[in-house]
Amino acid sequence: MRWFFISERCILPFQHKSEAYEFAVVNQTSPKAIKEINLRPFKPLTCLQWLNQVIRLCENGHNLQSALITQEHTNFNATSQYQIIAIRSLLHQGESVSVVLSFFLPKSIRLIAAHIPKEGTEESKLAALIVSRQVLTNQIQLSQQLLKSLNYPAAIIQAALILAVVNKLLTHESIIQISTVWAGITCMTLVFYYWVGFGYAYPFLCKHIASFRKYNTLSMLLALLKSGEPLQNAISRLCSGKDQLQLYKCMLLLRSGAAADEALPHCWFMKTDLLQLKQLASSGDLYTPIEKAIRYWKDRNESILKRLSQAFPILGIVIAAVFVTHTLVALYAPLMDVNTFGF
Repeated sequence: MRWFFISERCILPFQHKSEAYEFAVVNQTSPKAIKEINLRPFKPLTCLQWLNQVIRLCENGHNLQSALITQEHTNFNATSQYQIIAIRSLLHQGESVSVVLSFFLPKSIRLIAAHIPKEGTEESKLAALIVSRQVLTNQIQLSQQLLKSLNYPAAIIQAALILAVVNKLLTHESIIQISTVWAGITCMTLVFYYWVGFGYAYPFLCKHIASFRKYNTLSMLLALLKSGEPLQNAISRLCSGKDQLQLYKCMLLLRSGAAADEALPHCWFMKTDLLQLKQLASSGDLYTPIEKAIRYWKDRNESILKRLSQAFPILGIVIAAVFVTHTLVALYAPLMDVNTFGF
């Protein structure tokens, strides 16, 4: 799918440029302005700003589609303005909100956008956006925390490499090998900075660490329940991703008439929460055990991030120690030679 700028108020995707010209002629638009442009998903920080604006409009009385269409785009940069215009154009062409947003939301919240119901209540649609904002906020905070923890080890490694290169120059040895190692480590560091800084670390952690997935799933489930969705419908909208078999099992149990405490995966909850969940028939309170589980997984995720942040400086010191040791050995090896002492 290729994106074409039709006019200042219309940007649409077409398979071929001839289709864009045909659209312009049918809609009595001058084809002279048509040009192909490159549109990608929002960057995390820009997307968070955009989501805040959309949610604010919804809270002020707009429905979601109206908020997306009437949203002010002049506060964004040129690329983001094109993205917002494209969202409006697709909505005007009759595309559903979930399909439209799936083009432009970052990967970490794209699946949440797919759960926005076409015929659901505005509360359930807004709930999906609020959870998306929370996930995106967590992603940005994680990226900033990891980037901050990378600065110290990266500086130590670079200092050790500079020391090794200077030693080679002073001893008139070839610097080709150490320069190659320096360039390779520097490139790897820059790539890692890019990977973390542009938000790829969070989807990676969600894919490979179950606690991040459980936190996101429970947050979305609670938001859907508070928006008025029945438990069975809320679970059916979450049946995607790596845990979809577990969610499908839960949905089938609910459809067969099983109670919530039997259908919901027990691995989501702690033992004390399970006891409270089993009292659901008498208490009728499903929110409290889910909220407690969300807090537990949030604390656990923060603990994992703390350990990761502490591991990076240690790893940097170990790598730097290798080069420092190599340099010291090269400097003092001649002094350790027995010939230098006259024996």
